[in-house]
Amino acid sequence: MRLLSVLLAAALLSFAARADEVDLSSRRRSGEPPRYVLRAEGGNEFAPFGYVGGVFSWLVESRSEIEIGAGGGFPGLQLGLAARRLFGDEGQYFLAELSLAGNTKVNRGLEQNSTLVNPQGAAASSSLWTLLGFGLEIRQDFYSLDLAGDIVFLTTSLTPHWAVHGGVGLGF
Repeated sequence: MRLLSVLLAAALLSFAARADEVDLSSRRRSGEPPRYVLRAEGGNEFAPFGYVGGVFSWLVESRSEIEIGAGGGFPGLQLGLAARRLFGDEGQYFLAELSLAGNTKVNRGLEQNSTLVNPQGAAASSSLWTLLGFGLEIRQDFYSLDLAGDIVFLTTSLTPHWAVHGGVGLGF
């Protein structure tokens, strides 16, 4: 009788131990991309997050994301805000983005010989610009990779400029 009660207790404890087991990987197995990503970003002088910077990316819904970031504009701090639309499945996407960026010290794209430059614009120590671009993004499991090319519209010049930026991030 004692042996039977020990076996019964062992069986009950094993079922209780199984009930306490929690599967934290179910979200990853479902193929759902990470909702939040912290990414190290690099780019050229007109990149929305500077030559070297950091970005917080939030997947608002399954195909729309918002990014906010900052980085070194050398000199100055470059700040950016981007809205992206993703096209594709299974964590591999084409993207279209609209961004607003600025630098606190350098008036990017200021041309001294331009007829668009007024005295107020010439004296400005910072500038804003808008970017419209396309690229690729991989957003799977716990990582993110992206690369985008943009046409840049400046507040001080009609001369077209280009931006290229991309980065590597960790998702959660």
